[in-house]
Amino acid sequence: MASKNAENEKTNQPEACELYIMRHGLAAGIGSGITDDAKRPLTPEGKKKMRGIAEGLVRLGGVLDWIVTSPLVRAVETARIVSASFAPEIPVETSDALRPAGSADALFSLLANHPNRRRVLVVGHEPDLSALAARLIGCGRGANLAFKKGGCCLIDCDGFPPKSPGQLVWWLTPRVIRKLT
Repeated sequence: MASKNAENEKTNQPEACELYIMRHGLAAGIGSGITDDAKRPLTPEGKKKMRGIAEGLVRLGGVLDWIVTSPLVRAVETARIVSASFAPEIPVETSDALRPAGSADALFSLLANHPNRRRVLVVGHEPDLSALAARLIGCGRGANLAFKKGGCCLIDCDGFPPKSPGQLVWWLTPRVIRKLT
């Protein structure tokens, strides 16, 4: 990554960015004593699976500068589990742009305000994440890019907001990420 960014500086191109997009883990359902969707926590199984997913990302060689998450409880818990798997822990910040029906443009503005954070994981909700990924790689809304709970992809792009379509590096299901060795 550093050599790619040094090359970009010489050619006056924007610095490359790595955007990891992740859906939150398995959460408690409405009706299990919780009536507010925003307050649904991860289930014990969801936490266990997210720890395995986070360890898989580390084994995959993931490097993060920052994690930005939806403020909903299940997303914040997911982000904290991932952060704790990296050494040192990665800073976690919430953003309303990642709430259900949030704004991709607001997310890009937030990311653009932190130009030194070039490797970012965002944690959010479907169908917004699918639409975000499709937009970043230049696909229309008809693209079938649905994230399973705990699923993640990596997209290389030329900055925030991207000026040209990004490159999908990988798209992995939670099961595959957990099995990475």
